Amino acid sequence: MPTVLDKGPLASIIFEMRTWLRCMLPYTPYVAPFYPTPDSVINRVLDLTSVRAGDTVYDLGCGDGRVLLAAARRGARAVGYELDVELVRDAVESARKAGLEHLVKVVKADAASADVSDASVIALYLSDHGNSRLLKSVQATLKPGTRVASFYFPVGLPGWQERLLTKDNADGLNVYVYKAPSGQQHK
Repeated sequence: MPTVLDKGPLASIIFEMRTWLRCMLPYTPYVAPFYPTPDSVINRVLDLTSVRAGDTVYDLGCGDGRVLLAAARRGARAVGYELDVELVRDAVESARKAGLEHLVKVVKADAASADVSDASVIALYLSDHGNSRLLKSVQATLKPGTRVASFYFPVGLPGWQERLLTKDNADGLNVYVYKAPSGQQHK
């Protein structure tokens, strides 16, 4: 079965429009449209957060699973949360085809409900609002010191700016890496 991105230009445009529209609805759990993260950015995110075997990487809003696969190729366990059923299917199928299903788990659910207590790294590519909303939602299970990487958008919650470890802007594309604060610092 072709992935969302393999269905041709018209189908891809319609899919993108649908992802934008559902983000604009009131009371929607969707916090960002789907745009695939470029491979060069994925590699930077994983390099900047020093992902290796033994890590557990969570991608909140994992889309088609490309961050999960890249993390699993480094030997990390990877867990993704995604609401869109087509993207969940694509992510699961990609992991199966790559022979990485033993390291990759894709959960069809709102990432705001994620228990991230075993995460050593969290990856985000959402929006200003999306980053803040999701990190607030998972703060009860977010361990202090967890490495949090956000592509393009910084984390705007109180207490996070002081926890910025690096801002890398290779190719003009920003990647922000934070060390998660303790619970009382980011409520």
